[in-house]
Amino acid sequence: MDQLGISPGLLVSQIVNFILLMVILRVTLYQPVLRMLDQRKERIAQSMKDAERVSAAAQEAEQEKARVLEEARREAQEIRAQATRDAERIAQDIRARAEQEATEIRMKAQQEARQQVEAALADANKQIADLAILATEQLLGRELANKDEQARFVAEFLAQQSGSGAS
Repeated sequence: MDQLGISPGLLVSQIVNFILLMVILRVTLYQPVLRMLDQRKERIAQSMKDAERVSAAAQEAEQEKARVLEEARREAQEIRAQATRDAERIAQDIRARAEQEATEIRMKAQQEARQQVEAALADANKQIADLAILATEQLLGRELANKDEQARFVAEFLAQQSGSGAS
């Protein structure tokens, strides 16, 4: 080895230094770097799990949103249909009440017209009776003694005439 220019003491000391350097590097650098890489690997794996969990939660939330929207649409359609049915029922009620009121108004008007006709006929009969008594008095040239009886007689006569004329 001396012929190669290698001194055995120096070679042994360099081997010991190299091994010592390797041990020191392993303890101070290699193991902490490996621990740091393992921790980073675990954090990345945890982040991936978290991302998958968040993605699943987002997908679940989207499905829930779609379900809620569909439910809201269905309820809105039911409300619209109910409102339409209610409006139709109310319109029918209003029409029925209007028809009933119109019938009542017509019947009341007819009754009032009959009453007015009867009142006019009664007034006309009274005037005719008064005129008949007055004409009788003028024909006889004197005043009749029992005007009430004469008026009753004329009223009965007119009632008989209107009864037989109406038939």
